[in-house]
Amino acid sequence: MPFMGGLLFIIQLAFAYHVIRTGRETYWIFIIMFIPGLGCLLYFVTQILPDLRGDLRVRRAGNQLLKAVDPQRELRQRREELELADTLENRLKLADECMEAGLHVEAIELIQQALNPANRDEPYILLKLAQAQFGAGQYQASVDTLDELIAANPNFRSPDGHLIYARSLEALGHKQEALEEYESLATAYPGEEGRARYADLLVELGQRSKAEEVWREMLLRSRRAPGYYRRKEKPWLKQAEQHLKHPETGSTS
Repeated sequence: MPFMGGLLFIIQLAFAYHVIRTGRETYWIFIIMFIPGLGCLLYFVTQILPDLRGDLRVRRAGNQLLKAVDPQRELRQRREELELADTLENRLKLADECMEAGLHVEAIELIQQALNPANRDEPYILLKLAQAQFGAGQYQASVDTLDELIAANPNFRSPDGHLIYARSLEALGHKQEALEEYESLATAYPGEEGRARYADLLVELGQRSKAEEVWREMLLRSRRAPGYYRRKEKPWLKQAEQHLKHPETGSTS
């Protein structure tokens, strides 16, 4: 229909002008012009609507939609930013996106290149390195990096780092050491994954009754928790329910 086509073209021009006037990334112009209907919708949901409503949740939802349409968008953007300015911040941001995309070896290289005598002991950089090493299956390197982190920063605490440490020990076959770390995480980790993995290792080591106590505690805790917590931890809570209903099961993927 000519009228609808003309109206859509006017909307495209208006949105393209908005991109230029507000100083947004120029790739939006290509999305708007070359993916006419969907491009305009994405731009409205992720860029215009949050400004109108001041609602961060709307922007996040729109960004998730955009990521589903173009999963490599953030990765390309971070690469371009690093090419324009090779800074520590840009290098670490690209490393984060590489990990998100499953490119853990590249993330390791980026982080190692970012390390220098001035930031060699920076805990958050070392934590990123350990995360990338774990993702790449370099479990001993991950353990060594986290040991180095704590040696240089004895007061630093990171539940996520602690979980990676326990999982790396387990992957290396150091089951008893991993169990001790998981036991500590069972009371300290801000979520159910630590307890779920603790219970699974208990089962593997022949301590099924103790694992069942952990699963019951998980479910009891969830009933007392707010709804958003139950939604966030649903995969782990569902596993706990299944393990209690079916005693032959007891393994977290």
